[in-house]
Order: sequence, then structure tokens, then C-alpha cells
Amino acid sequence: MRTIIMTSALLAAGLVTPALADGADSRCASGVDGRIVAASAVSKGLENLGYRVDRIKAEDGCYEVRAVNDSGFPIKAVYTQATGELVQARLR
Repeated sequence: MRTIIMTSALLAAGLVTPALADGADSRCASGVDGRIVAASAVSKGLENLGYRVDRIKAEDGCYEVRAVNDSGFPIKAVYTQATGELVQARLR
């Protein structure tokens, strides 16, 4: 039941969306001033939603994140390093 509630909350928050086409990395272009959001800030945001972050990998201007909640519900998400904005999330 908790998994269903968490999934519903993530859908409402826009965190779980269908996988985007291969153009996801093109959305991770670097910011104008070259600043990036720390990986710890992305991790903290997911932890606040009840997820345990297993891995964050920086690649091509994106953070690729693998996380699970306390019920074992896994996601794979992509965030832009420039703004920390969610680009793509999908169930693993």
C-alpha cells in the first residue's frame, strides 16, 4: 500500500514520467555562467521524498540517479547539472 501511495505522490509531483526519447541528454546543456547544482542537493531532494539514493553519476551535463524507497520501489532519474531540474524519470 505504501508503494502505491508513494507512486501516486511521485506522479503528482511530476517525478515519475514516461522515459523520454534519446534527446534527454540534449536538455542537460551547461548553464550560461558555468555553475552547477551540487549532486548532494539532488540527493537531498530525493531523500526528502523518502528515497534512498544508491548512485549519482555525472555525465554529459546530467546527473544520472538510481534510488529506491523504503519499500524497495526503484527509479532511475536524470537531472540537469546546471539547474538541478528533473529531465527524465522512469521506473527501473
